[in-house]
Amino acid sequence: MDGIKIIKSKRKSIAIAVRPDGTIEVRAPRYIPGFMINAFIKSKSDWIKERQAHVAKHFVAPKKFENGEKFTYLGNEYSLKLGNYLDIQIKGDSLLFPLALVFRGKESVEKWYIKQAKEIIKSHVDTFSKEMELPYKSISFSDTKSKWGSCTHDNRLQFNWRLIMAPLIVVRYVIIHELVHTIHKNHSASFWRKVSEVNPSYKQQIKWLKAHGDKLHI
Repeated sequence: MDGIKIIKSKRKSIAIAVRPDGTIEVRAPRYIPGFMINAFIKSKSDWIKERQAHVAKHFVAPKKFENGEKFTYLGNEYSLKLGNYLDIQIKGDSLLFPLALVFRGKESVEKWYIKQAKEIIKSHVDTFSKEMELPYKSISFSDTKSKWGSCTHDNRLQFNWRLIMAPLIVVRYVIIHELVHTIHKNHSASFWRKVSEVNPSYKQQIKWLKAHGDKLHI
C-alpha cells in the first residue's frame, strides 16, 4: 500500500491514522518487527479505504491566495480581495488582504484567524461563565487535531482556534460543553442534562461538527 509513513517511538501499541492528504500514518513501538506492523496495516485495510474515501470527499485544496478564493469565518464565506490594504479585514462579503502579505499568505491569515478566535471566543466564554455561574481558571488556544475544546482537572480551558471558522452557534456549543466540564469531568447523563439546559439544540451542533469539521482548515 502506497503513501505509508511509519513512526516508531516508546509507545506500547500500534495506532493508525489517515491524514488529510490521504496518506497513512502508523505509530508503533520502537522495537516491534516490520512484519507485525504490516499485518496490522493489512487487518485495517477496509477501514483505511473507507477513511481515505471520506478524506477525499472532504478534502479542501490549499489556498493559493488569489482573488476570488473563498475563506470561511463564523460560518460565512468571504471572497479574497487583494489590494493595497494595511491589514486583513472583512468588508461586506470580501476578505480584504494586503498584497504585501501574499508571500506569506497562510501564516498571515492564520495569525488573523487566531486573533479573532482569541477575542470572540474569550468574550463568549466570559459571558457564559458568568451566566452559568461556572468559573474557569484560564483559557488558551491551540491547533489540536482531534479536539475542538478541552477542560483540565483544574478547570483550564483550551480551544482550537479553527473553531472560529464555524457558525457562531457551533462555537457557543463548544464553549458551553467545556464550561460544563468544570463541574462534570465526564460525559454522564448529568453532564448532557446541564448542556441541554443552556443549549437545547446541542445535538444539531454536534452533527454539524461531524459533517463539516474536516473542512475547517486553510
